[in-house]
Amino acid sequence: MAKRVLKTVLFLGPGNDDRSPLAERQFNAVAGKFGLPWQALARGLPGTGTGNPPLIVATADEFQAADRLICWKSSEPELLTTLQDPLAARADPVEFWDIPATKNAATQIEPAVASLIARILGGGQARENTTTTAPTPGQQTQPIAKPVTVKVGRETAGRGGKWVTTVFEVPLNSDQLKDLGATLKQRCGTGGTVKDGRIEIQGDQRERVIAELEKLGYKVKRVGG
Repeated sequence: MAKRVLKTVLFLGPGNDDRSPLAERQFNAVAGKFGLPWQALARGLPGTGTGNPPLIVATADEFQAADRLICWKSSEPELLTTLQDPLAARADPVEFWDIPATKNAATQIEPAVASLIARILGGGQARENTTTTAPTPGQQTQPIAKPVTVKVGRETAGRGGKWVTTVFEVPLNSDQLKDLGATLKQRCGTGGTVKDGRIEIQGDQRERVIAELEKLGYKVKRVGG
């Protein structure tokens, strides 16, 4: 059997802080749960110090090969100054996350990674207003694709008066939709099914479902009564 080729998310930052390793571990844990053909790598920016253990300094080849390139907003000046040529050679933009290097960084990294996973599942691109490419003189950076929006409703028709919460217009294939449905059932502590391109969760679970979808990075539109 041919070995599966993994796509790569490259998390970049100073070699002496924990944000990139935290993001790497969180991404790989969630990607593994969903069975995504993706892996995360934590790398250090040249000349930004070393940690214990130190981060491996990213190479020009890694910059160009990474399918997603994410840097911390505080490191943007170093990135754009020291890596202009490799960045200019990339076809895809860089995404900057505005998460400070504090003791509470992990609490912000977790939802940011969940949002990234949701956008990968939905075929979305980088978060609105947080993405830029290496600029040329006089050129302004532009935001790109908006977050994926899904609809959440509830109904009793044909169900003997029992409520069912529905999630639909989700831009996922059948396997990904089943994975998302399983996650929502687990987090709501109830049963459900996936059929006809939509997720059905037993009970009136709209508020809980909406909250869980938003944690995963989706924008949610409530429909129905």
